[in-house]
Amino acid sequence: MIRPAAFCAALFLAGCAAEAPAPVTLPAGTAPRGILDETVAVGQDIAAFYRRPQPGQPAAAARAIAEIEWLAANLPTSPRMAGASPAGLNQLQLARNEARSALGIPARAPAQPVINGLAAAAAAIEANDTAAIARALPRGTFPLGPDETVRRLAAPPPNRNIMGALQALSVGRRGGGT
Repeated sequence: MIRPAAFCAALFLAGCAAEAPAPVTLPAGTAPRGILDETVAVGQDIAAFYRRPQPGQPAAAARAIAEIEWLAANLPTSPRMAGASPAGLNQLQLARNEARSALGIPARAPAQPVINGLAAAAAAIEANDTAAIARALPRGTFPLGPDETVRRLAAPPPNRNIMGALQALSVGRRGGGT
């Protein structure tokens, strides 16, 4: 016979069990529309930027880095990418770390605030809204502050790993990933 106190304690502990983290999303308006597989569209956007990164395009750099962050957070747990190249996934994590390092983003920062901040910063940069840029890039997630972060985005930060990661993931996907 189970004692009521033990039963209540078991229910309480079951409720405290670690839940799966909420999926990381791209903010509304930044996610690709009308494309069946948004990972392909995001990969194409990143590749387009990093194929020929141009100085003076901080909004484009912010979007590309937000998308790297999204891919790195989502692909390792996506059932659609179960057959993905482990080397490609590793390179994607290296690309994420490289982008974070270039912008001074802490390695342990949660992905969603990084994505949201960079996406909002891109929109604010395009609108030339310095107050919105400051709100988008809080020092808790972007310790260098908005001015330095935007200056680095305008440079744009190189990423030695992203093109190799996208290539390896693309080949792995064509080779049997679903």
